Amino acid sequence: MSPAPAVFTKSARFLSEASRNRLAWLIVFLHATSFLLAIANMSPPSPGLANFIEQSRGSSTTAILAGRPFHFHYESFSLQILFLVDLPSELASVPVAFLLLPVFKLFHLGRFTGSYIGAGIVLVVSSMQWLTIGYRADKWLGSKVWGSALLRRIDRSFTMVTILIFLLTASSVPFINTGSRRLGLHHAATSFR
Repeated sequence: MSPAPAVFTKSARFLSEASRNRLAWLIVFLHATSFLLAIANMSPPSPGLANFIEQSRGSSTTAILAGRPFHFHYESFSLQILFLVDLPSELASVPVAFLLLPVFKLFHLGRFTGSYIGAGIVLVVSSMQWLTIGYRADKWLGSKVWGSALLRRIDRSFTMVTILIFLLTASSVPFINTGSRRLGLHHAATSFR
């Protein structure tokens, strides 16, 4: 018998348990908020740069992330840290992106539109990473006396904290994005003129 069905069964059971874990979801929500805030803080979307990179067959060192120019060296410290802690999930999202290449070709999605889909894929896969980390943290905390008390507090305040996270995100992202658009391109090396 092939070990593949056992791996899928074990993975499905793990995901089912992790998806019912409140600490894990709080960590996922906090990560999603930081991801959205970091993107909102980037340079404004640049369809012209995306078209230039697409036509030059990737000869630029600048990538496009959610329509915005992305060059690790020039990004904010918070985005650099987020990029580094999400690196395992970013690498895991590469096969998913390759599987979607035929869909991009079929619907004639360019680099600009595709960068939004790519950012969504990274967010979903990194959410799985943080769901796993949160689940493991919950299990570790549950084995400690003080950790059990902390987890009970989290369980009691989960709804209120989740609402606060969503309100923070809904109010901050548009505000930061507007300020970022007002500033324009953050670094001349990632601009397209």
